Amino acid sequence: MNKKTAILVATLAATSPVLAEGIPVEPGLWSVTTTVNMPMLPSPQTTTLEECFTEDMIDMDDMATENMDPNCTFNQAQVDGSMMEWTIDCPVEGGTMHAKWSATSSGDSVEGTGDMTMNIAGQTMNMTMTWTGERIGKCP
Repeated sequence: MNKKTAILVATLAATSPVLAEGIPVEPGLWSVTTTVNMPMLPSPQTTTLEECFTEDMIDMDDMATENMDPNCTFNQAQVDGSMMEWTIDCPVEGGTMHAKWSATSSGDSVEGTGDMTMNIAGQTMNMTMTWTGERIGKCP
C-alpha cells in the first residue's frame, strides 16, 4: 500500500456504508485534505488527494488486517452512529508506536483526527493529523 492510499484508507477505511462495524461513507470519488504536524517539520504539511473508493476498499474487517504488520494490534474502540474511534499499536525498530484515530461522517463527507506517539531509544516523538474529506462524484 503506497503512502497516498494509506492516508486515504486510514481516513476512510474505518467506515463502510452498510456494515454495523463502521460509520456511513458512500463509495465514489473522494477529495481528502490532510494536515500533519510533527516537531521535525518547519510548519504543518497539508496535502489534498483524490481517490476512487469502492465498498471493498472501505471494509472495516479489511482495515484491521490488510497490509498491516502482524505484530501490530488494531482495536476498534467505539462506533456511535456517525462517529468512530480506533487505535493501532505497533513495535518499531528500537521502540513502540501508538496511534489513536477518530472519524465522523455524514455519508458524503468525513472529518477526523489522529494522534501518534513513537517511543524510540528513550526519545518520544508526537505527530498529529487532521483531515476532511468530501465525496465529489462517481468513480471514473
